[in-house]
Amino acid sequence: MATTDAISLSPKIKRHKQYTLVIPLDLQRDRVLLGYKLRGFGQGKYNGYGGKVEPNETVIAAAVRELHEESGLLVGEPAMIQRGVLLLETVADDTSPILEIHVFTVETWEGTEIVTEEMTPHWFSFSKSLATPTPSTSSSGSIPPSFLSSSTTAPSSSSAARIATAAAGAKDPSIDGAHDLPPIPYFQMWEESRVWMPQLLRHVSSDEGGVISSLSSEGSAPTAAVEPRGEEDGKKRKYFIHHVQFVGGTDMDAVDGGEYSVWHGMGPRRLDWVDELPVGEWEGKRSFGTYP
Repeated sequence: MATTDAISLSPKIKRHKQYTLVIPLDLQRDRVLLGYKLRGFGQGKYNGYGGKVEPNETVIAAAVRELHEESGLLVGEPAMIQRGVLLLETVADDTSPILEIHVFTVETWEGTEIVTEEMTPHWFSFSKSLATPTPSTSSSGSIPPSFLSSSTTAPSSSSAARIATAAAGAKDPSIDGAHDLPPIPYFQMWEESRVWMPQLLRHVSSDEGGVISSLSSEGSAPTAAVEPRGEEDGKKRKYFIHHVQFVGGTDMDAVDGGEYSVWHGMGPRRLDWVDELPVGEWEGKRSFGTYP
């Protein structure tokens, strides 16, 4: 089923810039790992782990590298499960490329999540995060922030204090049981994440045969190991494509607040679930109102 707001025609052909985004899932313990961004793009927000695809690097290799650099987790390429693509476009600046962000989940890895210069790891309850938030406004009532912040500097002392306070809100599962974890704080995430992420989590839960709903009220995991389901079980995996046009505006929810950004203000959008990702056919398109 598609979730659609009409997509306006882009004024001209735009180039793509590729990124990755990885969401680690620990389904046996009913939890999902996000990072709290400490500096640079997205400072002060929760997000998955990822970054730019380097020249001569494949998308999946970039996903593996960025996950390790930002979280300390080690995974092999076969463990990466591609779930969809975000196509983020701004109509407030004709020169900005379309951000083509490839979204993966991973359910097995080596090592333990660590704090890095970029991100602080926090676990959240998978089952409590399945509800869809209201995507139009943030908890403060203002238009939510952009996907990318214009700031690339380290946090100021006041910003650092706000970051530390917000980060303290996520409980550490090494101290509390998994059932004590809070839901994902969607209103501390990027605007478009509040639309696609709850749908992705519901899709994963459905793929796993509803195993998340079988968790007890105490949050204990089922005795049998959770085996990923998908094409190997005769069920063809679906992928999402979420195209969003940002209209620009003042981001009052940024760490320092009040900055104008062409990547702020979610305008027309479209979310579809498809059988294949026609990545090679996207370059050179004038509009993504329909998909190949």
